[in-house]
Amino acid sequence: MQPPPSDDEGAQSHKRIRESSQSPQLPSPQQGEQRLPLKIHQSKGRVAARDYEVAQLIKYAISHFCVRLTSEYAYPDQMTQVLWAKEAWKEACKCYEMEMGYNGEIIQMITWRTSHLTSEVKGKVHPLVESIYGFESTNRESIKSRNRKLARQLKDKFGMCYRDLGDKKNNVPCSGLFHTRLNQQAANILWYRNKKDEGVIFEKAFSLFPLPALALVYTAAECCIDEWYEGKHEDISFSSSEYREAYDWHLANLKKFDARTKDHGILDSILTELNNNGR
Repeated sequence: MQPPPSDDEGAQSHKRIRESSQSPQLPSPQQGEQRLPLKIHQSKGRVAARDYEVAQLIKYAISHFCVRLTSEYAYPDQMTQVLWAKEAWKEACKCYEMEMGYNGEIIQMITWRTSHLTSEVKGKVHPLVESIYGFESTNRESIKSRNRKLARQLKDKFGMCYRDLGDKKNNVPCSGLFHTRLNQQAANILWYRNKKDEGVIFEKAFSLFPLPALALVYTAAECCIDEWYEGKHEDISFSSSEYREAYDWHLANLKKFDARTKDHGILDSILTELNNNGR
């Protein structure tokens, strides 16, 4: 895979990476003869990729790590996060055709993206939930009552995953399982915004839109729906301790549906369409 498109600053950084990797340095303790990246700026607050000479390398490793979260599991334990971060660093070095070690600060920078990713997904899904499902902010009791009813419908038996909630009074069932408008709209703003986004750069991982990514979208949407459960909007933290179980349920539900409809290729068709439309 070629390095992602970069601007002039990124290209210059890439050149500096190659030049500096050829100069003799002290070996990295964990990487044998590989040297450690040089820090060129004093961090102001939380350390950032720009503080290092290899900013583009770090950014690529972070993107690779995020793709791992998106395509495999969004809530890995700490040990798995560190393992994935180290593997992401190796992939970044391979992509840029260079050998360089890492330090604890760089690994920490990469693993920070676990909580950042889930927060980003929830933040971007939030306005979609309001517009697609029809929640309204108001002081009118009739609207609050409708919000409460809607939230309960969407939470009942994965109602939020259907295109149409149907009509219980008239015995009209829900329809369009996993065909909700949320799918494409969320995918577009999260992974296909432009040619530098993960869904485009990491084409192999997204050739079939990742099932865990769709589960994460549904989990974030569930959190947003929970915020309307009492009729008016109230902020709820999208923390792993609160929503990992919900994520596991959504992921298991998708896998169960896929197993039952495998012969018809329904879910594969949905996931393929998400990627094709997003690109």
